[in-house]
This record gives sequence, C-alpha cells and structure tokens, in this order.
Amino acid sequence: MSPAPSRDVLVVGNYCHDLLKLGPGRETHALGGSSAYISAVLDAVGVDYGVAAVAGEDFRYADHVRHPPRIVPGTRTTQFTAELGTGERVLRVSARAEPIRPDDITVDARVALACGVMGELLPETLVRISERARHVVADAQGLLRALDDDGRVLNLPLEETPYAALLERIHVLKASEDEARVMDVEHVRRRTCLVVTRGAKGCTVLTPDERFDVPALPVEEVDPTGAGDCFLAGFALGLLRGLPLARCAELANGFGAQAVTQVGVPKLDVSGLPVTPR
Repeated sequence: MSPAPSRDVLVVGNYCHDLLKLGPGRETHALGGSSAYISAVLDAVGVDYGVAAVAGEDFRYADHVRHPPRIVPGTRTTQFTAELGTGERVLRVSARAEPIRPDDITVDARVALACGVMGELLPETLVRISERARHVVADAQGLLRALDDDGRVLNLPLEETPYAALLERIHVLKASEDEARVMDVEHVRRRTCLVVTRGAKGCTVLTPDERFDVPALPVEEVDPTGAGDCFLAGFALGLLRGLPLARCAELANGFGAQAVTQVGVPKLDVSGLPVTPR
C-alpha cells in the first residue's frame, strides 16, 4: 500500500461570497472565507499546502484560488454580508454551503487549520483532521457560530456545542474577545492552548502553565474582515517553523495587522518575518 499523500499545511474551511458594505453607497463583492485569507498567507511564504472546502455550483471565484473547492451541484456557496460603516461589524448570512465531511480529508499534514466559517466543520470532520495532522490549530468561529431569525451571526456557548468534548484534539484554539466571553476560559486553557485576539491590543496566550500578552503592530484599520484568518495562518506558520508560542503570536499579529489595512483578501509583505524553514 502506498503511503498517504502529505502536506506541510492542510486548510479545512469554506470559501465564501462576501458582500462588504463599507458605508453609504459604498459596497463591494469579493472572494471571502477563511480558506481564501489563509491561502494568501501561505502563498506569500511559499508553503506546501492543501485546502478541503465545499462550495455551491454558483461559486464564482474558481479562477482566483489555487486549490478549488468540491462543488456540490444544486447548492449555493456560503454568502456573507458584512456591514462595516457603522463602527461595529455586523455579519449576516443569506446562503450556506454543504458541510465538509470526513471523506474530504484526504491528506496527512504537519499542521492543519480547522477554520470553518459557518457550521461547515462537522464534529466528526474535526476528529478526522486530528487523526491526520500532527498539530491542529482551530478557529472558535467554526465551532460556535449560529444564526438568529434575521440571519445575523451569533455565538453559542462552547459547552452547548459538541466541540466542547473535542478540545483535547485541538492543540491551539484561537478566539476573539467576543468568542472568549461564551466559554469558560480557565476550563479551556487546561485542555488546550487558548489564544484570545484583542484587535488593536494584540493577543493573549493562555496555557495550563502560563499567560502572556503580545502587543499588536500599530496600523490604520480599513477592513477587519479576514484579520483573524491571517492571524491564524501566521500562528500555524510559527508552529510549522518550530517557533515558541510567543514568537508564533508575534508572527500572527504581523499578518493580522497587514490584513486590516486592505479591503478583501490582502497582498502581504513577508520581508523581515521569520517565515523561512528552520
């Protein structure tokens, strides 16, 4: 039997159609989804990676991605509308793609990013990822997100989800401050490394044995969409390079900061960053 194919990084999360409302009369359609933003980081540093993603037959950005999604006939691609002009980002979902299933995970990886955007990362798929990857870095949004009756995105308490029983399968869990508020932080940090992103204040890394803050880079924010994805990719890259957690967080902050200065999937400058192999 031939060995299973292997990648340095496996990205598991869907591409999306994003409608960004930037202010009165200002809106733009763009490729979105965690896999798109994370791929921008991995492409910039030349990492060998694969993507497990699902989209509908209406997916209009096939020519914009290196690793196309699995297309499910008769279905739609996940569609987000982000209202950014009010000072508070409001997300709504008008369409949802099919989930990513265990059979979609077809390669081994040194680091896997479990980065669902709207419920497509099934618990059994997360288990399969953990069986195929040496390190699993997960985004809490893929575990917590639900919709209210108006299609607005909200966060369920972690203990009310099936993922609460799977924390030991995750090596690093990234959560925003809003997401951290719906979990028992002290309980989570005893079971995995928890990294809480704090926007312009940087991030906080919590393990069973330590807690430390890593400051953000000072930049002018234009669009926060995808910043957490780029942060997640930077942290995973640090793990891939064997960096200590503090350095992983610094690298993550660097990519997250670049993301907020641009609208849509960013063009990234990796000069001066520790992105080359050990």
